[in-house]
Amino acid sequence: MKHRCDIFKVADQCGVKLLRPDALGWRRVRQPRECFAKKTLKKIGQRHGEAHLALTLRLIVETRDNATELYSETIQAISALLENPAIEARGGRLFEHFDNIALAEIRREAKMLGLRLPLAHVMRVLIAMRLHCDTIVRDRGAAA
Repeated sequence: MKHRCDIFKVADQCGVKLLRPDALGWRRVRQPRECFAKKTLKKIGQRHGEAHLALTLRLIVETRDNATELYSETIQAISALLENPAIEARGGRLFEHFDNIALAEIRREAKMLGLRLPLAHVMRVLIAMRLHCDTIVRDRGAAA
């Protein structure tokens, strides 16, 4: 089912600035909350709806040190993770978990692995592993 999705409205609600890909000059550093992946946002929004897209963006821009990680592959990886009902069911706790995940580090690790798989797929697995480990640590801490 294809959803109607206004990516500009969703981005604005999440405090994300949508820019043209050519707006990033070769010397310019990507700034927090800047996104050049409009096609990716549109695809995700049409497939899953505006609420899913908003949660995906918020998990990036509203968590510790991740606001510059609005890369297409990162957005795709997080969106795919949110398709898992067990992960989506964590609700607000997801933000606490993502505060402990450095998405830039995940991206670097995924590239270094050189698995010849789509980067978004490798990132999704690495993020899922971090979410799982974070949950185990938190559960053990609560039981102590």
